[in-house]
Amino acid sequence: MNDPVLGTQTVVVFDESGNRLLTNNAHDPIPMGSVMKVITAAVALDILGKDGRLTTRVVDGSTAGTVIVIGGGDPTLRAGESSVYPGSASIAELASETVSSYQSEHPESPTITRVLIDLSMFPIDDAWHPTWPESERTIGYQPRIVPFMVDGDRANPTQQTSPRSTDPAGRAADTFVSALQQAGNGDGDVEIDYQSAPSNAVELASVTSAPVSQLISQMLLSSDNTLAEFLMRASSVSVGSDGGSDSIQQLVLGSLIKHGVDMTGGTFVDGSGESASDLIPPRAMAELVQQIFHGDETLAAIGDALPIAGRSGTLAARFVGDAEVAREHVVAKTGWISGVYSLAGQIDTENDGRLSFVVVARGEVDATAIPAIDQLVAMIYSCGTNLAPF
Repeated sequence: MNDPVLGTQTVVVFDESGNRLLTNNAHDPIPMGSVMKVITAAVALDILGKDGRLTTRVVDGSTAGTVIVIGGGDPTLRAGESSVYPGSASIAELASETVSSYQSEHPESPTITRVLIDLSMFPIDDAWHPTWPESERTIGYQPRIVPFMVDGDRANPTQQTSPRSTDPAGRAADTFVSALQQAGNGDGDVEIDYQSAPSNAVELASVTSAPVSQLISQMLLSSDNTLAEFLMRASSVSVGSDGGSDSIQQLVLGSLIKHGVDMTGGTFVDGSGESASDLIPPRAMAELVQQIFHGDETLAAIGDALPIAGRSGTLAARFVGDAEVAREHVVAKTGWISGVYSLAGQIDTENDGRLSFVVVARGEVDATAIPAIDQLVAMIYSCGTNLAPF
């Protein structure tokens, strides 16, 4: 724990009964980077449910030749055949169903000449949190958060990390119009504009995402920031809030308290943990891990989806050298933002059952903190319940 590459280190370890075996620098809420995605997964399972889906709809417009695409907060909607999101819905399928239904509804004038895009699900002026570095978008970790896009707005839909645009809704709208033409709408010009749909509009077509349980698995294994933001904001909308970042604080507190975890004192502004303004109480985070693995059936899907040391996801290449002893015995979520490296999950110890843990390195830290964290967790694995608190 005193390895200087860990900077200011926070360590919390619970045994299976919830007894605290070790707490160090665990009083004040701190940033944990992508460990925040575990909280997002818990909120999504609580609010949306494991079988919940995100739906993109097209409805009939009030003027001739017009349809309205209602963005449903599904960033996995794909433009082509390949995608980083297995099981995603196709915009070509949405367009084909739209053309067929529109021609049936309007046999005398069957051509769509105007497409309106309804982005009212989320507040548009909140599409990019001010604490996120712009490089997250240009490098390719995060798009602007608008409720209609294709392929998570990736330039290369087959690459997890791929540059994103400044206008994801515009890209998606162009893709939809092209798909309409391919589906038999004709080669004429189609106007694109933005407008909310009336509540009584007739639905023409819809497609849905994979279930939330699958989206959570994809999010946690690859630490997908895009899925995290959309799941958190869709959860906000589902409870009657506006889907904006200001709604996330109360959403997290209200959701997790129902599952025996009190995050009071924490600060929550996004779903991905990209913001350094996300401050998580370390003890409460360990209690959430405890609930995931030992208490709450609703949250159990998170434990099944987390990366396994030396085997899967963001932990596939970790726990090497002296830390190799714990490979395949640690199931956890990684985290990183500037000045923070973290790991939180469960250790299946050598002799003493399972431990829930949170480890965070902060301050003047760099990538050398990663093997130091692995080494520390491997030592916790070997010590088991013989850990000495101090």
